[in-house]
Amino acid sequence: MTRHPPIISAPQALRVVLAGGLLLMLGANLPGHLSYDSVAQLYEGHFHVRETWGPAIYAWLLGVFDAIIPGTALYVAASGLLFFASLAGLAAVRGRVSWLGVVFAALMALTPQVLIYQGIVWKDIAFANTAIGASVCLARAFARWEMRPSRWLWLAGAVVLFSVASMVRQNGILVPIVAALALGWVASRGNWRRGALWAGGGLLALTALIQLLTVVAVPAFGAPEGALKEGVRIVQNYDLLGAVSLDRTYRLSDIEAVNPREVEIIRTRGPINWSPDRIDWIDRDPVVGSALNAIPNDVARRQWLDLILRRPDLYLRMRWMDFSWLFLSPNADRCLPIYTGVDAPASKMAPLGIAHRYSRADQQLTNYDTWYIGTPVQLHWAYALAALVVAGLLLWRRQPADLAIAALMLGVLAVTGSFFVITIACDYRYLYILDLAALVGIYYLLLDPTGFRRPLKVTRDGA
Repeated sequence: MTRHPPIISAPQALRVVLAGGLLLMLGANLPGHLSYDSVAQLYEGHFHVRETWGPAIYAWLLGVFDAIIPGTALYVAASGLLFFASLAGLAAVRGRVSWLGVVFAALMALTPQVLIYQGIVWKDIAFANTAIGASVCLARAFARWEMRPSRWLWLAGAVVLFSVASMVRQNGILVPIVAALALGWVASRGNWRRGALWAGGGLLALTALIQLLTVVAVPAFGAPEGALKEGVRIVQNYDLLGAVSLDRTYRLSDIEAVNPREVEIIRTRGPINWSPDRIDWIDRDPVVGSALNAIPNDVARRQWLDLILRRPDLYLRMRWMDFSWLFLSPNADRCLPIYTGVDAPASKMAPLGIAHRYSRADQQLTNYDTWYIGTPVQLHWAYALAALVVAGLLLWRRQPADLAIAALMLGVLAVTGSFFVITIACDYRYLYILDLAALVGIYYLLLDPTGFRRPLKVTRDGA
């Protein structure tokens, strides 16, 4: 009895799944979902102005695609193509494709993280796609390290994508830092000095390109200054308000010495408006906001450092409450699990020729997402555990390309940990990178789940 070859091979099936996944995502979402943040950054990119604290590089990118085809359809298509091309690139890295990988790719394409989120015009999706794309470029370089022209081409692609990822989200710089360590490890060939030079050179190239892109992306006029300082001050205000809300005995001594009236307002009215799930509730009472803003920056900084150094127990308890809302999602409905449609002030949308939209298709996508809320598919801690397991398995196997994907897992976990210090809201999108990267890591393992068995050591007697 002769065996007939399969009608379709696993690599062919994977190509069909990835192409179908991209088309399904585009068909479900084009021209994209835009919240106020999305429209505001598109407005900046279109008119070459700077009015928000959003990343300049993201507004610039939206403006580039908008100049070719007005709106965000082309941008969404390009962003989605980058993600699905990265998945295809991982199959090329392994050189083989298992049916497990094909099945998982099909299931992954149906998750809200891919089917819906890839169509939302947010910097969080741009961060995730560029960080993953850069890591795949790095894996391609590691897999063909001896082929110099190919290696340098993939390394250049990694630097470009890592630069964009670092610029669209500031704490995203942690991902390329870990990747640089992986680069040093692969390039060292047993010589730590060589490895250090490669790692340092990678970070130097990243820094130089970030500076260049900053010059290109930030308009010469109307650029607000001090975005980082403003961001730090927002976190300080949130922390100080949280401290007096959790412990009425904590004294704001440094502020009281300069602004006693504001301290009284913060103590009496602040706890009513503070909540660990998001900072936005403070806006309900403009008196509290005015009191916080009246405090000089240096005074607020001293009081914040006093909280950390003299009452670390209170600081850590408060920060854990904030972080647990983001990481553990105790009430996902309060944390914006999804966004569909288009909505922003008319003053921003009209000049762009964009109309408000919440269609039946948008409603169906929102309803589709509700099927997953509260399940492991949308639980950040489950993906953190998965990323940790993937990193451990890849570091055990330690094939060259494995180190790039392991670095992605560890870098994303570092970004997740950084939110313990900086989080001010529990929106799902802030840890979208964690969930998507973990899915990609599992997919990479299942593409070729071989090579984990270490050869047995042979003793002198041959046993």
